Amino acid sequence: MSLEVAGVEFGYRRHSVLEGIDLTVAEGAFCALLGPNGSGKSTLTKILARILTPRTGTVRFAGRDLLRIPRREHAKTVSYVPQSSEAPFELTVREAVLLGRTPHIGLLPTARDWDVVEAAIDQLGLAELRHRHLSELSGGQAQRVLIARALAQEPRVLLLDEPTSALDLRYQIETLRIVRTITRERGVTALIAIHDLNHAAHFCDQAVLLHGGRIVADGPPAEAFDAETLGRVYGLEVRVERSGDTVDVRPAELGGAPGADRPEPLGRP
Repeated sequence: MSLEVAGVEFGYRRHSVLEGIDLTVAEGAFCALLGPNGSGKSTLTKILARILTPRTGTVRFAGRDLLRIPRREHAKTVSYVPQSSEAPFELTVREAVLLGRTPHIGLLPTARDWDVVEAAIDQLGLAELRHRHLSELSGGQAQRVLIARALAQEPRVLLLDEPTSALDLRYQIETLRIVRTITRERGVTALIAIHDLNHAAHFCDQAVLLHGGRIVADGPPAEAFDAETLGRVYGLEVRVERSGDTVDVRPAELGGAPGADRPEPLGRP
């Protein structure tokens, strides 16, 4: 059951944001959506989440067009992690994560609903914060609550819009590890809009590079990351180093003195 995006186009009046997006992500794959600001990666995740409506195109999963099925059915299939939280501040962490069970709950949450909530809280390292209010959390902690809420939804498709941007390095890595584990153990298809090319190369099965609203590269990171293409997309000369199935992207060293510090990987804040 692949996620199949066909002919998706989106824009605001005369301004085109996405043009002719055709994309297939296999069941259980972890796919990175990459590209500079304004390339369309966040817009694509919002279309898949049905926050935005495309001008044309279809998004199919398990034989159904996700853009046209009832909203409740869509919510049982797809969960979305935005860049920031808009949940009411008076909610506790536990209550906020319970919101992810909304598509599944009848009149009242069941014991299983609470079990799923507690499992998601533990998985994101939030156990000590479960009774804290969201207003008391740091930005990074609140972002992890959003991810826990999405996991509590038990989706078949997980969408993440730059979820690691507010996290320190430790929690960036832990979050990406968690998502990769979920895709492999539960067969969840995940798409993440992300800036860090090397994080994408290390954790993701598929890399989709967008530029000017179009897909310019698509495949395993070791194949999709080409120095010439990346240089054109980011406007920066880069070096792509490969070792087996691993790949590392760095800015080219321009006029560096011997022994100079090695530059940081491209895309890492």
